[in-house]
Amino acid sequence: MNKAIFLSTFLSLGMLACQSEQQTALETPVIDVRTAMQKDLPISLKSDVERIEYIPLQTDDPYLISNLLNLQVSKDFLFMYNGKTAQILQFDKQGKFIRQIASEGNGPGEYGLISELAIDDNHNELSIFHQAGDVLVYSFEGDYLRSDTTMRQAAGMHVLADGKVALEGSIMAPFHQAPWAGALKATNGTLESTKSLYPNSIKEDVRFMKDICFAPSAAGVLLFTACNDTVFRISSAGIKPACILKRDNAANYYEGVSDITKLRDNAFENDETIGVYDLFETPRHIYVRLYKGDGIYLQQFNKETGALKSHLAPADYIKCSEAVPGNNVLGLDNDIDGGVPFWPEYACSDNKRAQVVSSYILSAMREKGYLKDAPAALTIGEDDNPVVILYTFKQ
Repeated sequence: MNKAIFLSTFLSLGMLACQSEQQTALETPVIDVRTAMQKDLPISLKSDVERIEYIPLQTDDPYLISNLLNLQVSKDFLFMYNGKTAQILQFDKQGKFIRQIASEGNGPGEYGLISELAIDDNHNELSIFHQAGDVLVYSFEGDYLRSDTTMRQAAGMHVLADGKVALEGSIMAPFHQAPWAGALKATNGTLESTKSLYPNSIKEDVRFMKDICFAPSAAGVLLFTACNDTVFRISSAGIKPACILKRDNAANYYEGVSDITKLRDNAFENDETIGVYDLFETPRHIYVRLYKGDGIYLQQFNKETGALKSHLAPADYIKCSEAVPGNNVLGLDNDIDGGVPFWPEYACSDNKRAQVVSSYILSAMREKGYLKDAPAALTIGEDDNPVVILYTFKQ
C-alpha cells in the first residue's frame, strides 16, 4: 500500500471513529423534564406492570417495624432495617418472621449507624454498610462471616449478574466521603471504573455530594447526583451515560450543590429550580420523581419511543406521605388493581421492585376517600406491621 492510499484509509477510519463517538453522544436520550412539566398527562401502569404481590408481615412485639429505613428483597427473603430500634429483621416471602441479624454495638460483627443494606443472592450474603467501620457480611442464616475492607469508601452496593459489583459513593461525612459518586468493582476486589460528577470549577477541598440516586435494575444501576444533569448506568461493561435530565437550572445551582461551603445559604435554589428526589428503571421506562417550587412531579420516559409524560402529584398524596420514612404513596395512580399509588423505591434481586405501606399510610388515604376498591391485603390494623408490595415488570 502506498503512502497516499494509506493516508486516505487512515483519515477515513479516523472520520468514522469521530462519527461513531458523535453518534454515541447523540444517542444518549435527552429527557426534557422542564418542558414536560407544562402539560399534565395521565400515566398508566398497564404497559409496565405484569403482576402485583402483597406480603403482610407477621406482627409481634419483638419485631414491630415503626421506622423502616431500608428494605432488601432476595429470591427467598426480605431484610428490613428498623431505624427506631436499630434492628435488622429477616422475613420470608410469605411475611413470616425468621430472625434478627446482627446487633448494634462496638464489638466484632456489630454495627453503628447503618447507611445501607445489600444482598448477594449468588452467595446468600447480606452486607451491612455502617459508619462505625468496614462493611459487615452475614449469611442468610444469620452467621457473621467477615468484614469486607474492599468497600471502605462505599455507602451501598448492587451485585451484577456476572458477579461484578456496582458501588454507591459515601456522602455521610463531609471531607471524608468517596471521591466518586459510583464505581464498578471487579470480582477480584479492584475498582475497574469510577465516576465523579462534580463540575470542573469546584475545587477538591470543598467538593460535596449532596445526594446520590443509586437505582438498581436488571439493566444495571442508574447513578445520578444533584450537581449534574447526566444520569449514568453502571453495568458490567463500565459506567456510561444512560440519559440526560434536561432541567435547565441556573449555572450557579450546579456549583452551589457541589460546594460544602455554600450549602447553608441555599441562595442557588429558587422556585424555578428543578430537583430530583429519585428515579428508577424498568425494561420499558425510566421513572423520575422531581420537585419544582411547591410541586412534585412524576414523569415516565419511554426508552423505545422517547415519549415523555409528566403528572403533578395530588396534594393528598403529598400530605399522606409526610414524615413517614420508608413508607410513601407519593406516586402514580394505580390503574392495575386500585391499590396504593405506585412508587416502588426499593430494588429486588430479579425483575421487580418493592414498596412498603404502613397502617398509618393506609388509614390516612382512606380518610381522604381513596382505596375503596383496594385488595384485601391492604386492610391491616393500626398495630400491624406494614405490607410489602412487589411489582413484577413486563419484559
